[in-house]
Amino acid sequence: MGTELRDCVSGIHMKEEMRKVVIENVKERTKGRRIAGTGWRRNVAAVFIAVLAGTAVIPVSALVHSIVRERMEEMPQEEKDAYVDMLTQQRAAVSGFSRAYTPEEEKRYREMGEKYRAGIFPEREVMKADTEEAAEAYEFCYLTSTDTFCLPERELTDEELLQIIDFMVKREYAYTESYEREHAAEIAEKKAQEQEKIVVNTAGGGITRGKAEEIAAQKLSAIYGVDGEGFEKNSYYSEDIYDRGASYCVNWSDIITHQYYYFYIDAKDGHMSWASYSGVELSDAPLAEPGRVEEQIPVLSERAEKFMREEMRETCDEMYVSYLLCQDGKAERQVSFYLTEEDGSAWEVTYLWDGTLTEIDEKKNFPGKEDGKTVELWNGEEYTEVREVFRKIR
Repeated sequence: MGTELRDCVSGIHMKEEMRKVVIENVKERTKGRRIAGTGWRRNVAAVFIAVLAGTAVIPVSALVHSIVRERMEEMPQEEKDAYVDMLTQQRAAVSGFSRAYTPEEEKRYREMGEKYRAGIFPEREVMKADTEEAAEAYEFCYLTSTDTFCLPERELTDEELLQIIDFMVKREYAYTESYEREHAAEIAEKKAQEQEKIVVNTAGGGITRGKAEEIAAQKLSAIYGVDGEGFEKNSYYSEDIYDRGASYCVNWSDIITHQYYYFYIDAKDGHMSWASYSGVELSDAPLAEPGRVEEQIPVLSERAEKFMREEMRETCDEMYVSYLLCQDGKAERQVSFYLTEEDGSAWEVTYLWDGTLTEIDEKKNFPGKEDGKTVELWNGEEYTEVREVFRKIR
């Protein structure tokens, strides 16, 4: 859960104390439980909106490109106000869809995202309904009262996918523009304070924001094979990022295709202490059958060790594996390998069972985990009990 929570909150400009409030509220509501699949996003979104009620902001300048920006800027003020009012009134809602996308829809959604960015827009707006009774009159619509897209049983058309993308981008744009206008002084003050800290850091021998972005870009390419083209880049400096000390958070986001890459770069010596990738395909990854688990653990453990040796220039003393085991014997979507060092620190390298690298996390102190511990896992609809597996493999 920690990874997804950081991905949701990190990089969003807000007061540090407010960021802590968000995290603590989410932790409180999910205490003793884990969140799986798409359900975590609904939980975090609900708490996020309820706690902040309009205190977060992603700069409007970082939302869209050229021709899409023109479309956003041409929106009538009344339409912008409607989106802002809609989101404000939904502060306790849980965003979602009435069903999951099919694999074909996922593929075409990305294709439509690229076309949208190139200037191919929907012919019409998505139909909106205020009540469930009203929504029944439409095969496809957006239910405002629950912030839910009601999808047809058939496959969505390209036009309908474009309507979903257009709605989300417009709402994000309208809301952040409203926030930036209403809190311009606060944002300017925060930026000034941030810059003052950066000056002190660099005067003490630390690296600049530009250097941090350069390092993160190199890691983006080396680790994930992405050059950042088509993504919006954002970065900020903080001296209180999850007990990591002074660090820069550098991230690349695509709000249309929902792909996000985050990096924490140490502001003193420039080493990467955390990297993470999240996208819609991760939450839809399948569970692993028992045979698949035993087959992949030696493969992925060797891959993790090679990655740490060649990319991170780190060697490990011992290695442990950790994953969540369901009652039917299947394993949850991700598996983590902990590569420990003599000083008690460790690196956590996390994969999907198919080998997709999702996260690298430096842990200054690694006390280990409790093998066999029972936790409750939220799947978006209900809590189920799973068992934590943690064992030494090397």
